[in-house]
Amino acid sequence: MRIPAISERWRNRLIAFLLFVFASGLVIHAQRDQGIARDEVVYMNYGTRYADWWVDFASGVDGITHKDTITKHFGGARPTDGNREHPPLMKTLFGLSERLLHDELGWTSQTTGYRVPTALANGLLVSLVFLFVLGFWGRTAGLASALLVLFLPRAFFHAGLASFDAPVVAFWFASLMAYYKALQSKWGFLWLGLCTGLTLATKHNAIMLPAVLLPHYIYLVWRMRPPAGNRVWRLWAGFRECRPQVLLGLFVVAPAVLIALWPWLWFDTQTHLKEWIGFHLGHVHYNFEYLGTNWNAPPFPWHVALVTTLVTVPLATLVAALSGFIMVVTRYRKGERADGDGCPAFLLFLSAGVAIGPFLLRSTPIFGAEKHWAPAIPTLCIFAGLGLVWMAKRASDSIELARPKWNRKLVHRASVALLLTTVIGAAWLETSHAHPYSLSHYNALAGGAAGGADLGMNRQFWGYSARGVVPYVNQFAKGDVSAPVYTHDASSAWDRYRREGLLLGGLPNAGREKAGIRKSKIAFVVHEKHFARHDYLVWEAYKKVQPSFVLLYDGVPIISVYVRDELLRQ
Repeated sequence: MRIPAISERWRNRLIAFLLFVFASGLVIHAQRDQGIARDEVVYMNYGTRYADWWVDFASGVDGITHKDTITKHFGGARPTDGNREHPPLMKTLFGLSERLLHDELGWTSQTTGYRVPTALANGLLVSLVFLFVLGFWGRTAGLASALLVLFLPRAFFHAGLASFDAPVVAFWFASLMAYYKALQSKWGFLWLGLCTGLTLATKHNAIMLPAVLLPHYIYLVWRMRPPAGNRVWRLWAGFRECRPQVLLGLFVVAPAVLIALWPWLWFDTQTHLKEWIGFHLGHVHYNFEYLGTNWNAPPFPWHVALVTTLVTVPLATLVAALSGFIMVVTRYRKGERADGDGCPAFLLFLSAGVAIGPFLLRSTPIFGAEKHWAPAIPTLCIFAGLGLVWMAKRASDSIELARPKWNRKLVHRASVALLLTTVIGAAWLETSHAHPYSLSHYNALAGGAAGGADLGMNRQFWGYSARGVVPYVNQFAKGDVSAPVYTHDASSAWDRYRREGLLLGGLPNAGREKAGIRKSKIAFVVHEKHFARHDYLVWEAYKKVQPSFVLLYDGVPIISVYVRDELLRQ
């Protein structure tokens, strides 16, 4: 029996689906080794609260939509009550996922249950990048771009957390794709509104999306204007040609989606929106280390985002992205348009520029490093994918000139396979090696983790690496003897390690700062420049300066553990 051939459209959809499954599954598997980040604990706790409200809402519980009940779950008088400074979409999904996968089905640990939605969002991003590039530049470039998005050490780390940084990139990019659908379809503006609304409901930097889409839309209107006639009439004709519904999706449907997903906005909407945006416009400046200096107040160096990106993205990916950029610019200058009339390269430039632009102003908080401008990453990886295909074509053309008798198609395929395997393989190896301490990772341009430390770059944040010292600390959980632990930046995650079965009993959290250190029998210090004083506090209390254990990543200390002498002698 003859098996019918799979159509080209379904073949591409199958590839996109397999990319989604592979990327999501890989992150879900890998995150089991990652420590719990400080902010995650907050999002997990409120995610459970939000999910409970939505379950009660779906069940028709009396009074669930009352203002006081909604405020109790989602808001409060102070700026951070109910974690209302962050939109609710991902927190709600975290809570629903944990409720289903851990509580009801028992398929995952509690932490994994919370983290699955982020991994799925990252898988969605990988598959969407493939489909986007496929539509403009072909399947090979699409595959390369998608895999390079997946194999980024820092981005891979964030994809495994119950946090917003990977999901907002996915929804941001989905909004770019929905924008093209809105330009092509009468009702496509609904997709644009939905995707942009989901982005807004994920993280506050989504409010910058209009700064990406509007300049591109205005450019298309200008290009689509008729060649003759009154100037105003020509612009109006170009505007009508570019489907004005795009603006309806962006400025009407998207806010409606945000409000629908955020019960706290169901009343006093204008006031609550002002409070949400105002919180981030006046956001506190936390500490971070950059080129040997601890920064916690503006003005910051204008180049933080650029340099941080250059020293954390795999070097092979950067080189490929530079090649892709040169190729695109060269073709545009020559008037060669291989990507149709949609100007996707311009849209990608705008996306990256808007995402990273605020951090060039010297006043925007940068304490979370690469996660803040993460929506710029797809642009980098797409240009890297284009650069790989372009370099492979040039290599095969050179071989053809030198060896004209060789099979041209075979030479081209071999060139593509060799180049893609080399660059994507290098990115995979770097991502694999960095795991699970990817925030301590620096690329070859910086000299690796040791080079990054020598340059005075931030070694980590959020206290997630404390999981690496849990096995060492566990040996002091002997019988009924209590050994309080000064857990430093991991204090909020300490009980969750116990809940996961990673931490043995008899090792309670000793408390905060000096009081916690004095009470403790074990203390660890997370190595960040602004935490240096904690070493001195421990030395003074323990009457010793030598740590009992040091957690290293590529020879770079990231956590030091101190144990009182009397506990060591037991």
